[in-house]
Amino acid sequence: MPTDPHSPPTGPHPRLLRLCERVSHTAGEIGSWIYFIIGVCVVYEVVSRYVFNSPTHWVEEMSRLGMVWGTFLILATCLSRRQLITITIVSQALGPRARFMQELVIFVLFTLLAGVIAWYGIESMIQTISVNRRTNTTLSLPYWIFYLPIVLGFVLFLLQALAEIGAMLLTGHRLKPGFGQEEI
Repeated sequence: MPTDPHSPPTGPHPRLLRLCERVSHTAGEIGSWIYFIIGVCVVYEVVSRYVFNSPTHWVEEMSRLGMVWGTFLILATCLSRRQLITITIVSQALGPRARFMQELVIFVLFTLLAGVIAWYGIESMIQTISVNRRTNTTLSLPYWIFYLPIVLGFVLFLLQALAEIGAMLLTGHRLKPGFGQEEI
C-alpha cells in the first residue's frame, strides 16, 4: 500500500482498475460520438425537410436508437468521473472516514442495481429475439437492438463499480474525489 494516500496504487489490481476505466471511457467516447452523429442526422433532416421539401423516413427512428445507445454507453464513464447527479447535503456533513464508508455503500448499491437491470435487460432481449419483435415503423428494426445497449451499459457500469470497490478496499481510501457539488 502506498504511503501517500493520494498517490496512485501499484500492483496488479490498479492495472485492472485502469483497464476497466479505459474500457468505460472508450464506451463513453463512442456514446459521445453517437450524440454528435445524431446532431448531424437531425441537421440533415431539417435541411432535407424544409429546404428541399423531401423529409426522410429514417432520421427520427435512428436518432431514438442512437440516444438509447449513447446514453447507456456513457453510464460507466459518468461513474468513473464522478459525474452522476448527487444530493450532497448528507455527505458534506460527514467526516472523511464516514464519506469513505458512504461512498463504499453507494458503490455496493450501484453494483446490485446494475446487476439486476442487466439481468432483466438480458431476459427482455432474449424474449424479443424469440418472438422476433420489431418496431412498428418503416425501418422495422429488430427490438433487441434497443435492449442491447441497456445490457452493455449496465454491465460496464457494474464492472466499473466493482473496480472502484476493489480499489477502495485495497487502498483503504478514496482514489478520486467523491461525488460532490459542481460549481456552475
